[in-house]
Amino acid sequence: MSKKYSAMLSDQADSTIEELRGLLAEAEQALSSAGDAATDEVQALRERLRGVLAEGQATLKNVTAAARRQAARADETIRENPYQAIGIAAAVGLLAGYLVSRNCSDSR
Repeated sequence: MSKKYSAMLSDQADSTIEELRGLLAEAEQALSSAGDAATDEVQALRERLRGVLAEGQATLKNVTAAARRQAARADETIRENPYQAIGIAAAVGLLAGYLVSRNCSDSR
């Protein structure tokens, strides 16, 4: 089940990354198609936006790599300590259930 969950998270991360890359590509295309007859202010804005897009791509790459490393580290930790992971998950579930039931009883 752990491999299935990891694969699902990886697929979701990949689809999100692809969507962000698509948005960046659309923004670059919009900049390119804006035409050459722009004023100096528009040119400056275009260059600034290109810089931000480049920075965004670099940040996206770094965040993606960090997320993958953290997911691998979490998976490894859970595999090394399965009973502790189950205990923590059960405790979080009990706490969430308590808080929800307390909130429901207070609203009456």
